Amino acid sequence: MSALKEQVVKMVSSVEDEHLLELIKADIEYFSDKDIDIIDDLYYADKEELLNLASEPDEKDTISEDEFKEATAKWRTK
Repeated sequence: MSALKEQVVKMVSSVEDEHLLELIKADIEYFSDKDIDIIDDLYYADKEELLNLASEPDEKDTISEDEFKEATAKWRTK
């Protein structure tokens, strides 16, 4: 057994809080399942929105430095 695994087992063994143990168990089960995707539990509309946002071009909502300076010039003073 690796040193890290021994350390984690020791830490878990010392936990007395049942709720914390349930959380640890749920995390281990979740992250041990290689077929699970983090977005699986989202509602369909939320998943669709997230996938659409992820597929947008990186430059979609960006402006040049000159455009930024022009747009914020009224707020900057010298």
